[in-house]
Amino acid sequence: MTKHLHVRQLTAADLVAYRALHRFGIEESPSGFIDVGETDAARPDAEIVAMLTRGEGWGAFEGERLLGKLSIDALPYPSLAPTFWLRAVYVHPDARGTGASGRLIRAAIEHARAKGASRMALWVHAANPHAMALYERIGLRESGRVPLGISINGELVDDVLMSMPLGNVTKEFAQ
Repeated sequence: MTKHLHVRQLTAADLVAYRALHRFGIEESPSGFIDVGETDAARPDAEIVAMLTRGEGWGAFEGERLLGKLSIDALPYPSLAPTFWLRAVYVHPDARGTGASGRLIRAAIEHARAKGASRMALWVHAANPHAMALYERIGLRESGRVPLGISINGELVDDVLMSMPLGNVTKEFAQ
């Protein structure tokens, strides 16, 4: 575990660090994102600030350095409000293997639970087995698949839906 790792909700003041880590992640680990550099560069800062202002961004910090980030939200339809979605999960190589990913995701899950969510869900592509294994350790299970549904670096791969009821956090993850 990183000595001074802390996890918190991000704010608009974290815009520069969030965007820098997101852009670094796209370059460093393209199989970890559906986003690409061109679409990220075209996305205005105001869109990210709005997401952060709504309290949908979470970060793992060592001191002032943002080492991991994700966003979490519910779709804007009352009938879909029970399901919260994890998006854009990324941890810098310097923080991998430290427990940062688990702490970050756990904070997001607790936030979703406090907001009344009954299910957590995410999409991950099959070209990212490390992420799939992490999510499985946390308690998410494959609940759907779109065969060859996403193009990663020009190659078609399966897009995998993973979800879990929020009352079903594995013992390993809860510690």
